[in-house]
Amino acid sequence: MTPLVLLLLAQSPSLVSVTGYLDSRTTAAETLGDGAAGLNELVEGNVQLKLTPHERFTVQADASLFWQGAWFLHGGDRDLPQYRPMVVLSEAYVDASPQESVRLLAGKKRIVWGSGLAFNPTDLLNPPKDPTNPTFQRAGAWLGMLEFPFEKVALSAVVSGKTMQQYAGLPTALVWYPPSPSFEATLGWVPDVRDDEAHWAFMSRLYLLVADTDVTVSLAYTNLYNDAFQNKTRPGLSLSRTFGGLEVHGEALWQAGSSRVEVTDGCEVSPVQCFLRGVPLASRPFLEADWLNVNAVVGGRYYFEDGGIFSTEYFYNGDGHDPAGFQRLGTLFKQYPALVQAALGQSQDPGTPQQFAFVPLRRHYLLLSYQKPQLFDDWTVFASVLASLEDLSMQLVPQVSYEPWQWLRLTLAAYIPLPGVPEWGVTIGEDSYGEFTLSAYGTRVLFTARAFF
Repeated sequence: MTPLVLLLLAQSPSLVSVTGYLDSRTTAAETLGDGAAGLNELVEGNVQLKLTPHERFTVQADASLFWQGAWFLHGGDRDLPQYRPMVVLSEAYVDASPQESVRLLAGKKRIVWGSGLAFNPTDLLNPPKDPTNPTFQRAGAWLGMLEFPFEKVALSAVVSGKTMQQYAGLPTALVWYPPSPSFEATLGWVPDVRDDEAHWAFMSRLYLLVADTDVTVSLAYTNLYNDAFQNKTRPGLSLSRTFGGLEVHGEALWQAGSSRVEVTDGCEVSPVQCFLRGVPLASRPFLEADWLNVNAVVGGRYYFEDGGIFSTEYFYNGDGHDPAGFQRLGTLFKQYPALVQAALGQSQDPGTPQQFAFVPLRRHYLLLSYQKPQLFDDWTVFASVLASLEDLSMQLVPQVSYEPWQWLRLTLAAYIPLPGVPEWGVTIGEDSYGEFTLSAYGTRVLFTARAFF
């Protein structure tokens, strides 16, 4: 885009809108494992651009540049990817409506059709979000969408290619792996997961407004897209309805089998011996199973007259471990966290750096949250509790925000893990761990300053 075009756009506020913020997040933490930083500084510069040359045509982009610094690192390697500068392109897409009932969209966009607040079982496309702060994750997926929206009915179809490799926030390989092997694939400890397969997803939905109830029926077909399933078809259902100040919802996804990682029995205590004997450290034994599996969430949200909001959700993770499987996985994780993270696999496009990265390992979870805005005019208090109902370990998140001016928000928050019932968690020698105390971090305190423009 030439400087002359940029100048013309800047002089046409009806055509162009530029907003953003500068954010500084300082974290002090109790470190319990290698790679954890006792002090971390994350600075984000964000720009959000919207161009509207026509009422039926929009171009939008949301990009952030992150600078990260880490001090007082606990053991291990000091040069870790999570503490390097990075660029995150959360969204960049073209949205066109050639006719009132036709919508075309292409680019990177976060599309979520499910009604869940903190958990979305039917969302198979996007980077995961933090259930204790669901709106923080804004990053989407590279896709194309065709939609036919009507007043009480909508039909949508989406095709997406997985990001296989990216550089400076932009994908350098979509759908297929690049030809040269990655560094991690040459280590020997981690099997080379690269293949010649196309990694893609197709999502379709039918939305209906029936008796004041939002009903969404979805169908997904994926091939090695954010999980290990090949040529997998999965139906989904989402419901939502409001009764005065109460909103209730439910969302579910059905599938055959499970993609969960199972640690080979005995390898959790002696992974080196398993490696030397050629025994796989972990596997996914239920990928081709034909038994029915479901991931589901039910919950509600109540709006008080004073502006307070109370939310609760129960999440059933059909891909979660039984007690024995969780014991093996947790034992291996406490001793060799890098091996477990490699076995679980991570997307090449993790999206916005999350304050709390949640990977559900068990089957039953409960989330409770309460928010009270405009407390003493410029203050907002927020608290959430995420609990694993199988060992009663918890993640507590109290938070308070203050806005001295409209353009500045100051936030103080804490992430406090509680171990739960020792007999129901992971036992290693004389030590016991709950799901939320397996992390390399103990209590963390965060101070955030965000200036908007």
